[in-house]
Amino acid sequence: MCHREVHYTRHCCGHDNPHFEYRVDCKSAQCRYSASHNIKCTSCSTTCKQWLRPAQSVVTAKMQALCFHCSVYRP
Repeated sequence: MCHREVHYTRHCCGHDNPHFEYRVDCKSAQCRYSASHNIKCTSCSTTCKQWLRPAQSVVTAKMQALCFHCSVYRP
């Protein structure tokens, strides 16, 4: 099934900030979110997958600085 891939920056405090996401196409004709799915599918609700798989998180950058919340609300 198709899913979203969310790219994050991880800060030294352990918090992650998302910076972009996109949909990964499974290329299955039986998935309603895929570009390979027939737009004129007549039995889609009973024969095709109707949901996305859970989003996958990918840390693409690491920062040696605190995130916004930790830097502003630090005691």
